[in-house]
Amino acid sequence: MNELRHALLDLHKSLMDAQRVAYERAHGRIETSSEFLGLVLEHPEFAWLRELSALIARLDEWLEDEKAKEEDLRAMLDALRSLVAPEGRNPIFSAAYWKIVNDVPEALIAHVKLLRLIEAARPTT
Repeated sequence: MNELRHALLDLHKSLMDAQRVAYERAHGRIETSSEFLGLVLEHPEFAWLRELSALIARLDEWLEDEKAKEEDLRAMLDALRSLVAPEGRNPIFSAAYWKIVNDVPEALIAHVKLLRLIEAARPTT
């Protein structure tokens, strides 16, 4: 699970970096990390990333919970798989996500790695 978490964080970082580049092209340079954090948390151009951020937070909570249930993990993996699928359940996320995955090699590599780990982590029923 830790390897999956790290792959998810790598993917998230590559998506945020690519979104930052797109934002800076349209609006000018982001001067500080606190300004960037504010944009990530509040600006509409970064809103699509928040669902993935929430899944990362859920996974972190699951990893820290000594009483974590396998069905919760299964639900998170299903939600993650559905979110990053080509015809994902969130069209706004999917449009932004697949544009970056198709345009940014680091994001594509991180996507493929994550999918492999999701399949490997699939709990047995």
